[in-house]
Amino acid sequence: MKKTAIVALLGILMFSCKNEKKEEQKIETDQVENTKEQTVSKDINWSEIPDLKDIGNFPFFTAPAGLKISNEKEGLSEFFDYETMQNYTGSSIYTTEGKLGILTFEGSDGKDFNQKLFDKSFYDYLDKIGAKQIYKGEFPEDEKQRAILEKNSWTGKKRTSGLLRESDSPFAVYAFKNGGKKYIVNIQSNSAQGNIFIMELKDFEQTIKKYSAAQMKTDIDKTGKAILHINFDTDKASLQEDGQEIVDEIAALLNADPKLKLSIEGHTDNSGTEARNQTLSSQRANTVMYALAAKGIDIQRLKAKGFGSSKPLKTNDTEENKAENRRVELVKIQ
Repeated sequence: MKKTAIVALLGILMFSCKNEKKEEQKIETDQVENTKEQTVSKDINWSEIPDLKDIGNFPFFTAPAGLKISNEKEGLSEFFDYETMQNYTGSSIYTTEGKLGILTFEGSDGKDFNQKLFDKSFYDYLDKIGAKQIYKGEFPEDEKQRAILEKNSWTGKKRTSGLLRESDSPFAVYAFKNGGKKYIVNIQSNSAQGNIFIMELKDFEQTIKKYSAAQMKTDIDKTGKAILHINFDTDKASLQEDGQEIVDEIAALLNADPKLKLSIEGHTDNSGTEARNQTLSSQRANTVMYALAAKGIDIQRLKAKGFGSSKPLKTNDTEENKAENRRVELVKIQ
């Protein structure tokens, strides 16, 4: 009995040791796997990003000897006043927006592009000036993150450029500050070319202003009509909240000029049947007219007409053009 118990105990101890070794091996393997992507930091903490001095002006990069910038204009291959860019931090995607410059490099003086020269030149330069490396490595394994990064594709006047998901094309993400502004750089190369995508971060600023009574008067005095894009509920003649705000401006226009008379004319795109579009455009014109009457405007100064889709401003071949054709026009009655 004692011998049996001792053998059993030894078996348990040996099994436990084997499991501990397996766990240690698994941890070591995981650690190796986790270092493959060379993650520098998980997120971009701008308080830790260096503010660089004496590095010139946007886009901050020039071509080293042996390389040139393709289709170069003002130091860039392509430029976009406003764009978005997806930046991989090693664990997540950091979305930025602002002005984007793209520099595409090729060989100069008839020489082929030299990938090693490109990589050595620009990685050394970024390290030298003190830009912070956020990430350097291959595309992430996560398919959702890969799909987001593949949205980094921009079509300019000369070409379409973006981050490429292909073998032997690792990329890096850097960040720095300069002159009170924030910058993100994505850099990638392959055997054919090198690309630098540099973005000056800036929040989007809405510049569209409410179509005011003053602007309506200016347009009517100039062309005899004002074109309004009033928001109604889908396939209905009921006004949405911002549509009611435009009606308020029309009322202000009419109150400012008691002699002004208007024909309120509704238009649709070509979605739906001709009969339905005619009915809907008439109903929407009447909605605006009666909303103005409810604000005290003499209805004798107003007329309402519907033209359906018979008078498009643009061809109904895109959603953007259809949106332009869905409108209400205020036409001055002589």
